[in-house]
Amino acid sequence: MNRDFKKMFFASLLAVLLVVSNLIGMKLTNFLDITIGVDFITYPFTFLCTLLIMNLGSKKEAYRSILVAAVIQLLITISYTLAVNLGNQTLMPDSSLYVNELFKVNQLNILTSTLAFMVSHCLLIYIYDNFKHFNKELYGTVIGLLGAMFLNSIIYQVITLKGYEPIFIVNMLLSSVIIDIIMIIIVTIIFFILKDKNIKSVEVKATLKENNKDLSVEEIVKKDNKVSKKENSVKKNETVKNTVKKSNVKKTTSNKKGNTTTKKNTNSKNASKQTVKKVNKK
Repeated sequence: MNRDFKKMFFASLLAVLLVVSNLIGMKLTNFLDITIGVDFITYPFTFLCTLLIMNLGSKKEAYRSILVAAVIQLLITISYTLAVNLGNQTLMPDSSLYVNELFKVNQLNILTSTLAFMVSHCLLIYIYDNFKHFNKELYGTVIGLLGAMFLNSIIYQVITLKGYEPIFIVNMLLSSVIIDIIMIIIVTIIFFILKDKNIKSVEVKATLKENNKDLSVEEIVKKDNKVSKKENSVKKNETVKNTVKKSNVKKTTSNKKGNTTTKKNTNSKNASKQTVKKVNKK
């Protein structure tokens, strides 16, 4: 598949997983004797989408995907809030009762989830990008997922569980930590299976002279190859110039030696002539 299509697919999947997670996250279930929201089967894969978008594209593209997903979630929340609050008609029985019950979710929980989503994913990008510059991609993935998932759980549960007993809040936090560790292992394995291994890791300098644009990794690789070709051609030209200079220097030195020898020969001839003239005079 084309890399642009992959980026578009994972960006769309990121928004879909966020919306679905907020819809099903209101339900609690028992998993391994732990009370946890059922969104654990969808929400951790939003982090996988962010990592894949960053791997296929750039850091700024991952930030944009997070922002777009959050905006889509807010628009959907506003839309079904308006739909639920509209009055029912009285001529026919209302067949949308079950749909209305499905969409009667707490808007505060959704807004909190969206905030936690944006903060945790930005933290993931920051940690992963810093470790990637030092060729520690595995460490960056694991540590980034740990920090992002834990931060997401703390922000979401501290705000949404406000008013509950402290013991219940602590139990929910501990259960989310256990589930997060399991999902981190799964997400890390899937990421290293799906990630594009043919992308050349290029260090992007902080200041790009060319319009300061956010280039994709593929464009950076092409640009780097062009620069390397130019550098090689410049080096070849410099070596040719150096060899020409050396040959010219050798020629000049040989010419100087020849001139000095001819001068010495002429001087010796002149001296011999002068001695012959003196002898003849005597």
